[in-house]
Amino acid sequence: MKKILSLLCVFLLCSAFQCDDEPLEGEFVTDTEAACQIASLNTAEAALAFLAADDENYTEICTNYRATLEAQIIACGDADGSLQAIIEELGDCVNNDNPNDAACQTAIAAKNEAEAQFNASTDANYTETCNALKLAIQAVIDECGTTAELQSQLDGLGNCILTTNPETIEGTWLLTAWNGTEPIDLNNDGEESINFLDEMDCYNNETFVFNNDGTGNSISTSYADIEIFLDPNNSEEFDFTVDCILEDETTPFTWTQSGNIVTTTDAFGTFDWTLVGNTLSTTIPEGFTVINTDDATVNTIQDLTFVYTKQ
Repeated sequence: MKKILSLLCVFLLCSAFQCDDEPLEGEFVTDTEAACQIASLNTAEAALAFLAADDENYTEICTNYRATLEAQIIACGDADGSLQAIIEELGDCVNNDNPNDAACQTAIAAKNEAEAQFNASTDANYTETCNALKLAIQAVIDECGTTAELQSQLDGLGNCILTTNPETIEGTWLLTAWNGTEPIDLNNDGEESINFLDEMDCYNNETFVFNNDGTGNSISTSYADIEIFLDPNNSEEFDFTVDCILEDETTPFTWTQSGNIVTTTDAFGTFDWTLVGNTLSTTIPEGFTVINTDDATVNTIQDLTFVYTKQ
């Protein structure tokens, strides 16, 4: 589990020049001067477009600007943290300066209130508060513009039907899904799957163990070493190889629960999980990214949802 939590954003980097003959090895990250220069130029162009953004295209252009900054950090590094500071300042790319600012801020305030009530919900009012939160999120999208975070939260609420929700989180939970937003054929068998675990023989016995004293352990028995090949005849096509590396690692964590939100904290950070019935899940916006290191362009971006099931 350590590999999953510490590498929630999966960056698969590919070089068209090298992929003709052999796959990239290691962490798929390049510090070459050419890639850095191109990434910097892309960021400069995106910054100019951002300065010229209007109310109609603000969210789209801001999201693109943020993506180019992230790509530049990968290609060039960010020793002084200035690029990351810009990303944090951009936030979720909601336009707070548009003529509908008052309506947008009102919608955000209503959504925050609905979220607080949902997080404090009981089995008796779960469906009511869940539906109210879905309406509030949609209102923010309508008034302020959509973002990956908002859409992911909206999708994660599902149909707002609570089934067999365990009274407590204590016990053992098994990793059962690693879901992207678009299917991928990682094992090259001609069949794509939205659940990447179906495409690899890894992460078969990854567990969370929650103790009743607010402590727990995440136990990892394997992790995937993924290599990516770019088709030299089609820049949109990729082949993958996946090697499963066995390990035996236990990472302690602490946890708290507020309604159906379970928060875990370990050496790698703090993570919020949504408890629905016998499943525990968290979604990482843009958690699966494929970047071409020759020109620092982003080829594929997908959100990733990790799902654990109570045993």
